Amino acid sequence: MPSPADRTGEMDRVSGSAPPAFRVREATPADNAALLALDRQCVMAAATPMTFDRSPDFFARSRPYAYWRAYVAEADHGLIGVAAMALKRVLIAGKAARAAYFYDLRVAPEVRRLGVAKAMGDALRAHTRSLSPDVVYSLVVEGNVPSHGFVESRGSRPLRSGALSLISIERVPAAEPARLRPLEAADVPRVISLVQAAHTGQDLLPFPDAASLAERIERVREFGFRGLYGWDAGGGLAGCFGLWDYGPTMRMRILRPAGEWAPPAGRDLSLVFLMPLGFRGDAGQAVRLAAARLRQELGMSSGHVLAIPRDVEAPGYAALDRFGSLDLGFTVFGVNVGGSGGLSFGTRPVFVDPADL
Repeated sequence: MPSPADRTGEMDRVSGSAPPAFRVREATPADNAALLALDRQCVMAAATPMTFDRSPDFFARSRPYAYWRAYVAEADHGLIGVAAMALKRVLIAGKAARAAYFYDLRVAPEVRRLGVAKAMGDALRAHTRSLSPDVVYSLVVEGNVPSHGFVESRGSRPLRSGALSLISIERVPAAEPARLRPLEAADVPRVISLVQAAHTGQDLLPFPDAASLAERIERVREFGFRGLYGWDAGGGLAGCFGLWDYGPTMRMRILRPAGEWAPPAGRDLSLVFLMPLGFRGDAGQAVRLAAARLRQELGMSSGHVLAIPRDVEAPGYAALDRFGSLDLGFTVFGVNVGGSGGLSFGTRPVFVDPADL
């Protein structure tokens, strides 16, 4: 997609009479430093509070999407808010559909509850309507009460409970990494079949066909993608995963760990997403082989953790509990807006796209 600086039709919006005076416009690359500073002010108000470091490129978090837009709220003294959306092709009830995902809502602490989030939300909604999506959804971290209230006030409803499972690679039992073999572009059709079979009946799967999966893999190669791997059993491909090291894009620091799970004190975590992830049975073997591969590549004291987002009712993921994972809960909010024969989602489990986290 074109860079923000190349986009046309910028939207300017001036707030009402209540201070602070600000306008909403489309973000540009020149906003990068100010957005990184704004992000550092925003501790995630959740059951497990956390901060993020997105340097050096705030927009790298959006680049895995084929289509996205970001808007900022700008006051006289600088940027005070940001919000973004992405448009994706997904599966809903087994049919291809267009989904708009709202994310990255940030408002400077000193100007919250003064209409900044609403103004940015209005800009996003106006642009999203012009794209005619079938559904719109967002994710809200567990315990983030203000954000829950905000998205519900905008017409979204809670649909599914999800979790980001963080698994320390040092705590995963040893496996033989030699069982793995690198997969190439020619393997993508078999990979997509395995991914879709492992997530049958789940909505929002962003890989409706082999081409969409291949495009995603190419997009994330410059953002930490370490390779695609698989293993065989019973005469065919039994499981596969990509190792997407999210560290170059965003590092996480957990401020108050839950239970016995504790990262190194004062140290950022580099998340490694298993994307794509396909398996027969459950995800346990993929976790063991991925951890073995990472131990081989990075060593035991790397600070890397496996990160697997999921619907809590999705089949095949209960095996993650045996690895002592830390589960960061969230809620999937959504609204059906028509199109594609009136498709609706929310009654079935959803696929949680690692790019959305």
